[in-house]
Amino acid sequence: MEMYYQNETLYVDIDFSLNYDEYDLLKEKIFRIVKDYDVDFIVVRNRGHQFINRYYLYQLKQEYNRNFNGRIFIK
Repeated sequence: MEMYYQNETLYVDIDFSLNYDEYDLLKEKIFRIVKDYDVDFIVVRNRGHQFINRYYLYQLKQEYNRNFNGRIFIK
């Protein structure tokens, strides 16, 4: 997983299949960065297993929208 900040956007590249523990760590990292640095735009690029990660990324999007007012895009 690679995370970087560019042009007021946080990019997260996922190149592996997520499980619950990895999803939880990913969510904590993203939410901590959003809170600490007031990031409004997040782009998550799923380069791992599409079908397995889709469930967790959908959960991430729902939880993000419940807690923050920014935008999150999942590709």
